[in-house]
Amino acid sequence: MKKNVGGVDRIFRIGVGFLSLAIFFATEDVWLKVIFGVVAVAGLLTAATGYCPINDKMKINTAEKK
Repeated sequence: MKKNVGGVDRIFRIGVGFLSLAIFFATEDVWLKVIFGVVAVAGLLTAATGYCPINDKMKINTAEKK
């Protein structure tokens, strides 16, 4: 699995993940909990692994070239 997430993109995903996690705990609506929970997990997981399957399908690579 080749890394395709890096730099500012990774920082943005971490921010969105933690913000979504905060909204997840702040709301009482079940559907909002589901939506923000999925967004939080996706954002934090793709930032942690450095790989995003959607970026891969769209041929987007924001990782630094070495």
